[in-house]
Amino acid sequence: MRRFGLLFVGLGFLALGVWGKTVAVAPFADRGSGLVGVDFGLAEMLEGKLREAGVPVIPARALESFRLGQNLPRTPETWKQAAAALNADLLLLGTLEGLHTAQISLTLGFLVLQGVNAQAEVSLVVWEVARGQALATFREKGTGQGQATASFRLFFALPWDVCAGGFRTSKPVYLQGEPVILGYLDPTPPNAFYVTVRPQASLLPVWTSPHEASAVDAPCVKWTWDGYVGGVPAEPGLYVAELRDAAHNLLATRTFEIQGIFAGWAMELRLGAPEFAGTAWHQALQAALDALVAKLLPLLQEKRG
Repeated sequence: MRRFGLLFVGLGFLALGVWGKTVAVAPFADRGSGLVGVDFGLAEMLEGKLREAGVPVIPARALESFRLGQNLPRTPETWKQAAAALNADLLLLGTLEGLHTAQISLTLGFLVLQGVNAQAEVSLVVWEVARGQALATFREKGTGQGQATASFRLFFALPWDVCAGGFRTSKPVYLQGEPVILGYLDPTPPNAFYVTVRPQASLLPVWTSPHEASAVDAPCVKWTWDGYVGGVPAEPGLYVAELRDAAHNLLATRTFEIQGIFAGWAMELRLGAPEFAGTAWHQALQAALDALVAKLLPLLQEKRG
């Protein structure tokens, strides 16, 4: 394992005269973005931006190889051990904090143009390996807009924040058997609520949630319906979610669709895939990483020598 670490130090030797420090990038953590491949996808995007600036980089794949060789869990402590074993000076611990989506429409006479607005929030902890301490923590947002078909179609497959206000589902369209996440941001906590789900053509609920209580410091309440009725996936069609208070008063409704056929837009949303490039989410992630790198590079220059 020592030779493995020395290999990467050797590859970055010419750049050491410029930056003086070798930087290891850990696989990113993901706080429920709905994307596949966030761990290495974002790490590789960040690695590319650092290499373009001339920074010697130990890639996330190398840290993952160390982890697998030692049979360790995926934790920040493991990445710190890997960075030390690979002779890195600094370790970057990144997290995709959130990826939020909104539909946008522009009407020009009889023509309606529809697209997507996306916002990504990414954080980065800069860890000094030798001293075992954090040098800095950065957090940045990036936005993107997509009017292409791919962006608009992926809008229906990506979840958004159910705590953004009012009564919400995480998506307008679900595949059969896919969990449905619901949330309500209570404007006047504390209160107790529950949710029922029924087919639009019926008054009989197919699912009733447990009661959940909001609090002043946690005003958003959430529920998850597994999408099953009597042990089998719910039938395709339109469904209505109804929000009620503890006294059974109807407060709000939300309509969503369950589709039984695999839809073309419900593709595996993997960072780095050709269909993902150029979408609103790709733009937002790129912008957030650019903002982080702009803050990171001056810190690396300060640590020269």
